[in-house]
Amino acid sequence: MNHSINNTKSPFAELDTVTVLMPLPFQGGQLNQKAHVKNLDYLLNNNFLDHGRKRIIGIGGTSLIHHLDWNTLFEVVESTSQIIGKQALLMAGVIPTPIPHAKAFIEQCLQLKRRPDYFLIMPIPGLSNPDGIEIELQTLTESFGTKYGTHFVLYLRDSHLKRSYAKLAQTSEYIAGIKVGTHPEDVKTLFTTVPSSKRVLWGVGDRATNAARHGARGHTSGLTLICPQLCDEINNAYRRQDLQASEKLEQKLEALEEIRFMENRIYNYSAILTAAQLGGFKDIDLGEGGPFNSPPPPMIVEKISACMEQLKQYH
Repeated sequence: MNHSINNTKSPFAELDTVTVLMPLPFQGGQLNQKAHVKNLDYLLNNNFLDHGRKRIIGIGGTSLIHHLDWNTLFEVVESTSQIIGKQALLMAGVIPTPIPHAKAFIEQCLQLKRRPDYFLIMPIPGLSNPDGIEIELQTLTESFGTKYGTHFVLYLRDSHLKRSYAKLAQTSEYIAGIKVGTHPEDVKTLFTTVPSSKRVLWGVGDRATNAARHGARGHTSGLTLICPQLCDEINNAYRRQDLQASEKLEQKLEALEEIRFMENRIYNYSAILTAAQLGGFKDIDLGEGGPFNSPPPPMIVEKISACMEQLKQYH
């Protein structure tokens, strides 16, 4: 099937770009805000997307927001909004439970002078079922959408929620789309059920061409701080539907992506941190590592080192 990648008529066409989930820098178990600002400055000054497109700066996923208290998470969103201004879009991750905390966090973010453009509803921890998730997220998104015109993106990490998330996208005008963090086949299914005005976004790294074949727009990158030119050029290539070119570019970072997503993503964060350290970069600072994420074992570090020999030139 020949899907149109560039549906510029959609009110959410701006999501057809690279979403960078910022790996938040920790020092001594605490968030290093100064280093975070440094990383934001680097991204704003190194944009290789075509046609002057903006990136989306995302706080969620690889950011390890599950290890931040709500006040610190808000401080990250606030400082990010101040730094990027209108130079990039802002997507703030929200852990949707406990519900009163999630609502208070969203409300607080919406009082900022520069609000998030989107809220990313993170996967629900703990016990839940699809019908219950559908009810709660419908209520949550409608309440803020009606009051503020707020838009949300749902983060799909469990294939069993495809039907519920597709239904939410169909029934709520305030859900801009679904970020797929599962398999390209799920993109194919969602592309036929999610309204064409919405976005089915790819959420499993910079290997995005196969998902684009099934209709995904944009992709979520964890490596843009390491090799922004390469990550952006991949996006440029498959946006113009040159899938042969994007696949060829993806091969350059495939080995590092394999490490990030091996064994249920156990090195997703620590592999990025290690790559930055091995690159010896002075213009970014990813800190010393986040809670519960020790450095990869020597065998993995050796593989990351080999990857960086190829990728340093794209920094």
